[in-house]
Amino acid sequence: MTTGPLHWELLQRARAVDNQLYIATCSPARDAGGGYVAWGHSTLVGPFGEVLATTEHGEAIVISEIDYSQIELRRTNLPLEKQRRGDLYQLVDVQRSSSQ
Repeated sequence: MTTGPLHWELLQRARAVDNQLYIATCSPARDAGGGYVAWGHSTLVGPFGEVLATTEHGEAIVISEIDYSQIELRRTNLPLEKQRRGDLYQLVDVQRSSSQ
């Protein structure tokens, strides 16, 4: 309950937009008498940051259709993958490099 109301949906939407894919998050239902009080609000977010389905704080199930063609459409319209600057940085798998 500390950060849930402020950050839960915001972080899901940001991850969906940054990665241009669907994000599904599950949260425990809120139990005010428990040691950890969850915000709840399990949610499905689309690749453009749109909330497709969500719950409240109680026990519930999220059911929604996922249109995988939306991922390709978003990636075509906003080609973030092509904006990487390999000349400035590169990703290195240190563990794999050291074992070879």
